[in-house]
Amino acid sequence: MRVALYARVSTRDRDQNPENQLVLLRREAERAGDTIIKEYVDEESGGKASRKQFQMLMRDASKRHFDLVRVFALDRFSSQGIEAVFEYTAALDQCGVAFWSYCEPMLNTTGPMAALYKAIIAWAAGYRNERHSENVRLGQARKRAQVEAAGKIYQHGRRPLGEEVASRARELAGQGLSQRKIAATLGVSVGKVNSYLNAP
Repeated sequence: MRVALYARVSTRDRDQNPENQLVLLRREAERAGDTIIKEYVDEESGGKASRKQFQMLMRDASKRHFDLVRVFALDRFSSQGIEAVFEYTAALDQCGVAFWSYCEPMLNTTGPMAALYKAIIAWAAGYRNERHSENVRLGQARKRAQVEAAGKIYQHGRRPLGEEVASRARELAGQGLSQRKIAATLGVSVGKVNSYLNAP
């Protein structure tokens, strides 16, 4: 059988390597006598449908480049929730492409029980992803409040910016200096200068 392997790790899973998933999937494909047509790997959140390799996988499935998609776990395939998972797997089915999960063998059958298992697992993955996003937002809000209480400027994803540096950047900008010259003067990147000048 012609198969495609799909592996994904999230950007927050810095200690994970998609190769760990692929090793197991290759082994299972070899045991089944499958021919691996292509391996698709994403390193971003499963809560996004815009994943580049995922989209390529779905396009290639529509062209019947393979007969089966093997994934390590359903939440590696998508953590967008029940509706999205059913939409994607239904799209594969309509293309004549089967779906196989290493961690959820109950999904590799047909009938109502497989649909029920899929719904439960998809709901859990979507709920976990939603909770993580909520925790991130709360953490950002807490950090912003702490930084602003200290009289500094908060910039998401970066260290707090010193008010003196930000003030100096604005002063130089007022003198007509370009952002590149300001960056060279202050010894920071142009991107940081842009952040200083556009900070509220």
